[in-house]
Amino acid sequence: MKDLVTGTKSKYKVLHLLEWWDLGGGLETVTKEIVCGLNKDKCDVEVWCLHRGGPMAEEIRQKGIPVRILNISTYHNPFNILKLAQLFKLAKPDIIHSHVYFASTIGRLAAKIAGIKICVNHVHSSYWHYSQLNLIIERILSFFTYKIICVSQSVQEFVIDHERIDPAKAVVIYNGISRRNIQTVPRVGNDFVITVVASLLANKGHGVLLEAISSLKDKHPHIKCWVVGEGEMEAQLKEHAKELGIEKHTTFLGVRRDIPEILSASHLFVLPSLLREGLPVSILEAMAYGVAVVASSVGGIPEVIEDGKNGCLVPPHDPQRLADCIDGLICNPERCHHLALAGKQTFEERFEAKIMVNKIEDLYEESMEA
Repeated sequence: MKDLVTGTKSKYKVLHLLEWWDLGGGLETVTKEIVCGLNKDKCDVEVWCLHRGGPMAEEIRQKGIPVRILNISTYHNPFNILKLAQLFKLAKPDIIHSHVYFASTIGRLAAKIAGIKICVNHVHSSYWHYSQLNLIIERILSFFTYKIICVSQSVQEFVIDHERIDPAKAVVIYNGISRRNIQTVPRVGNDFVITVVASLLANKGHGVLLEAISSLKDKHPHIKCWVVGEGEMEAQLKEHAKELGIEKHTTFLGVRRDIPEILSASHLFVLPSLLREGLPVSILEAMAYGVAVVASSVGGIPEVIEDGKNGCLVPPHDPQRLADCIDGLICNPERCHHLALAGKQTFEERFEAKIMVNKIEDLYEESMEA
């Protein structure tokens, strides 16, 4: 965007729109990486949380990035759409970058009313639960969207084939994260520590991992499973661990801020997802901190993990195959170490935050010149 007086490029303004900004999830982590990583000499960036804030919102605000909480919880009230449109008119952003269904729906409707020409929609997963109405709304709003960022080819295929969006609109920009310097935590004695980092939801497949641990505990009595995260399945999973007789082998750690330290003390990272996955940030974190990865071959995961080369893929819903894979890595620590090193190299080559941010900046600048 050129300054009309000087003829030089002036800064453009980007507004990231979310429903809320709590701790820990992949969406929140990726958005944080984007807004913190954007070149502030080229653009001004703000974050607007439609419904509520959260700890991560406060963290970003302390970094000097403006964060607004709007207390808007539904788009079914037309006045909320008009309210947001009026706020857009006052803020005068050049680009609205929205994340997930609620924010992308009300955000694009309000942007159209406010005359904001450039909308970017960030799709973080394949949302198979969308109703027919949701799909129709997505398709209509895509006509007023500059580009739809898909976090994996799997998500791109969903957007094109299931939502029937124009393929020219859907671009793949893989998730990226920053690797921070940490003090390595010593691994615990003879224990073999397996860590899973994921919300405690049915589609994440924690029960499959618990069943695999149960079948391994006699052969490998020092096996331990650290479960990081919270969610509606917590009580059920704890009861399941008790029923399987693996209470002493399983520790539920809740939501944690020290994920890198936890990973550095782990021997193996497992993500036993059952259904959809866009591009799990937890896998990237494990690779970044040198932990071998075993994950289900669903969604975008096979775009990150090449079976037997930089990690291991197993079928979903198959605790025996998962147990066999874990057993093989426990019995062959050299192979486990090799997979960890290869995974770290993959992360450095493809999934560093700066790679993602540079591609998003290129998209912004392209949109301003279109």
